[in-house]
Amino acid sequence: MGLGIDREKDIEELRRIAQALELQNEILIRTLEAKCRELEALKGREGELQQTLALLNSLTKRAATNTPPPTKGKSRRAKKPPDKAGPTEQPRLPAIEQVFELDTADRACPSCGGELHPMDGQFETSEMIDLVEVEYRLVQVKQQKYVCRCGGCVETAPGPERAAPGGRYSLGFAIKVALDKYLDHIPLSRQERILDRHGLTVSSQTLWDQLFAVAKRLRATNDALFAHVMAQPVIGLDQTGWPRLEGRGAKPWQMWCLTAPGVVVHRIRDDKSAATFADLVGSYQGVIVCDALKTHEAGAREGPGIELAACWAHVFRKFKEAAADHPEAERALEWIGKLYEIDRSADGDLERLAELRGTTSSAVLAELKAWLPSQFVLKTLSIGNAAAYTEANWTRLTRFVGDARIPLDNNATERAIRGPVVGRKNHYGSKSRNGTLVAATFYSLVETAKLHRVDPAAYLQAAVLAADRGEVLLPWDPQP
Repeated sequence: MGLGIDREKDIEELRRIAQALELQNEILIRTLEAKCRELEALKGREGELQQTLALLNSLTKRAATNTPPPTKGKSRRAKKPPDKAGPTEQPRLPAIEQVFELDTADRACPSCGGELHPMDGQFETSEMIDLVEVEYRLVQVKQQKYVCRCGGCVETAPGPERAAPGGRYSLGFAIKVALDKYLDHIPLSRQERILDRHGLTVSSQTLWDQLFAVAKRLRATNDALFAHVMAQPVIGLDQTGWPRLEGRGAKPWQMWCLTAPGVVVHRIRDDKSAATFADLVGSYQGVIVCDALKTHEAGAREGPGIELAACWAHVFRKFKEAAADHPEAERALEWIGKLYEIDRSADGDLERLAELRGTTSSAVLAELKAWLPSQFVLKTLSIGNAAAYTEANWTRLTRFVGDARIPLDNNATERAIRGPVVGRKNHYGSKSRNGTLVAATFYSLVETAKLHRVDPAAYLQAAVLAADRGEVLLPWDPQP
């Protein structure tokens, strides 16, 4: 049981604790002397007590100076320091101080019945995480009118920012609804029930109207984000199904995701055909890292400035699946692992990376390339399928060797599409074409803001106000 000495403030109580500890030590020493005498008799050797006391003394001094005990030999690897114990620091939370006092009726000494008096500056302190419940309120807006005595001019003070001009809901309210849905994946029908518990009666259709109004104001910002991606020399591309809720059994839309360093853009289209690929990125000039789909290849032919690069993570997964039944697949996994190790060793230096890829990575690829044909005889098996996939996409897979800007895989795009995928599981999709436009707008801006560690709520508020002034504010721009 802990004595709580570090928290005790009473001097007399500390003296009593010290006396008790001293008595306990004396008892332990006497017990230790008896055990050492028994040990001496059994071993036939004297000095056990002196050696034990010397060891205790050494350990006591070391504990007092926080010196770690010496180790025999040298450790090959420094041990990872243990995680910091205790409560997690919360530097982003506002800190307030609350003083709790005894009620008047409780300020009586249980021993003598006398009155208890506060001890100056003496408190038992601790921390507690608390919450301030979200509150919705009906604001009675009064915009003061002004008139000149000449009668030729009447001015009205500007009012608060609203989701839609002349609407009943504030811009801040609409942004919270948007983030609850597109960042935290809470469907509007569920938000409706939550708001009702807070005393606000509102329909999911009304909530949707606020989202649509704000998304319209952000259209130019969303277009600017897309234009920024299209101007990059290397981009990633991926797509996933997006349910169409307007009809039972309707063919789902496809959510296309485009990425570049620090940017995510989502677009929802009818399908993932070559025509849609060409319509979306046909005018692009550069390298697109994507899946090895025939529709991508056909769509890229419509855009003569497009080069396709393949994803080594896909190759790794195929050989990883094969390794369970074919141990020789581990060789491919080792070669692919070396490619990643080489890239990491460049530590972000593109010139160094280009040099390493042209030499060391090329040598690794040559070994893998020479090994692949030995697996083709097993095309019906998982390892043969993995080898055939690698061989068929070899040109795209090795395009990274000649351009240090091309990543080894398309994992950044796959990560960027996770948010919509989680949202799809919760609010299922979109009911209309307008719904797809709103979803793509908010997902693009929110996911990009997350990459730049920008508060999404503050960013969306600032971006809307900038758009109203005819300006475009992107997440990496200086925030007002």
